[in-house]
Amino acid sequence: METALAIAIIIIGVLLVIQLAAMTLLMLSVKQLVQEIREHADPLLSKANSLLITANELAGTVQEKTEQVAEQTAQTSAVVNQRVEKRSGLLQRVVAGPIIGTAAAGHGFRATLAAWRAARQRRRGAG
Repeated sequence: METALAIAIIIIGVLLVIQLAAMTLLMLSVKQLVQEIREHADPLLSKANSLLITANELAGTVQEKTEQVAEQTAQTSAVVNQRVEKRSGLLQRVVAGPIIGTAAAGHGFRATLAAWRAARQRRRGAG
């Protein structure tokens, strides 16, 4: 019985050594695959990093340009608003005077015409 036990222990030992050898070969294979993937991935990661740097630089440039355009728009808007107010005030002064004068003259003409018609009616009625 001791011999059978010794043989079983030896067989189990040999199986464990075979398993360890298989695991070692598997680990070496996985290590080699990881190295190959890394060799392919490193240039891609480097390129992606440079693209991100370029994108950040472009975003910064676009933001600066946008701020410049917004500032110029605000300045232009202020100038246009000022000019419109100036022209509007000038137009009101230039147009309002003649319109008021014309309205007053029209009212005076209507009043005079009404007085003349009334006088004419009185003369016809009296004569």
